[in-house]
Amino acid sequence: MTEEQTDHSLAWIGHHAHDARGTVDGMLGSISLTAIRTTDPVDFLVRMGADRDVLERGVPYKDIAAQWSGGDFKDGQCMFGTSGEWTFLLEDFLCATWYLDWIEEVQDAMPRPGEELVCVTLNHHQSPAKLLYSPGDGEVWSMGIGEESLLDYPERGDPTGKVTALDEALRRAGVVWQVDDLLPRTFRTVGEHLGIRLPREEIEAGLLPAAGLPDPTQ
Repeated sequence: MTEEQTDHSLAWIGHHAHDARGTVDGMLGSISLTAIRTTDPVDFLVRMGADRDVLERGVPYKDIAAQWSGGDFKDGQCMFGTSGEWTFLLEDFLCATWYLDWIEEVQDAMPRPGEELVCVTLNHHQSPAKLLYSPGDGEVWSMGIGEESLLDYPERGDPTGKVTALDEALRRAGVVWQVDDLLPRTFRTVGEHLGIRLPREEIEAGLLPAAGLPDPTQ
C-alpha cells in the first residue's frame, strides 16, 4: 500500500479534490465534508430534508441505483457515517449541500446551541473553496480557504475560544494563499484538530449508507 493509502488523516480528500470519480463505486475525488458533533445522523439529515424512511433502510451508497425508487432520489446524493462523537456527510458534486442551506438560511439545518459543526466545501461552481465552522454556540464563521482567516470579523467575539484555536491550527499548518497543497493541508488540519477520522476504503467502495438531499436553491 502507498503512504497515502495508509495515512489516517483527511489529507487524501484534498489530494483528490479536483479528480473525477473514476471507477470507484463510492467516492474518491471532489469530496466536500460536513460534520456535526453529538447529533444523531438520521435526525440531522432529516433536518436537511432527507426522508427518514429512506435513511432507516440503510441502503449502501453503491447500491442506490439498484435499490432506490424514483421517489427516493433528491437533487443530490451523499453518504454518511460517524466518527466518535461526529456525524459526517460526504458529497462529490459541486459543493456541500449544508453550505447551500447556510446561504439560504434553512433554519432546521443550522447548528443549534451545543452542536459543533464544520464544513469544508470545494465550491467547484464558484471559487474559492470555503471552510465554515460553528463552535457550539449557534454562530457560524466562514473563510475562503487560502484567502482569508476565520477571524476576519473584527466586530465579532469568540467567547468559546474554539474559533481562534482552529484558526491558529490552520495557520500553523500553512493554510495560506499560493501553497501547492492548500486543500490537503486544510483537510488534514480539520481532521486532526477536531478529531475526525474517515474510513477511506469504505468510502471508495461505497459501503456507507446513502441519503438524498434537496437543493435549497431550487
